[in-house]
Amino acid sequence: MFPLARFRVVDDSMEPTLKPGDYVVVNRWAYRFRDPREGEVVLLRSPEGPRFLLKRVVNVVDREKVFVLGDNLERSRDSRHFGPVHRSAILGRVLLTAKP
Repeated sequence: MFPLARFRVVDDSMEPTLKPGDYVVVNRWAYRFRDPREGEVVLLRSPEGPRFLLKRVVNVVDREKVFVLGDNLERSRDSRHFGPVHRSAILGRVLLTAKP
């Protein structure tokens, strides 16, 4: 598995940081040797269905779970709705962003 992957932002839950149509490069190996940290933007599997989410880690609950929020609090489904996210659902950390 190559450590870097590119994804396209499809919703406005992370505005103004990430806008629909932006691209992100995700380091899929970022958390092999360390835990997620508060403030990092992560790619994760949605606990509500088969899709990917981009969210910001706002609290490390323990070694296994983190609380994530979208930067656009009015338009984001995040840990306020589905609770803390298990670390195994986190696929990587956003390294770079690019505008189309």
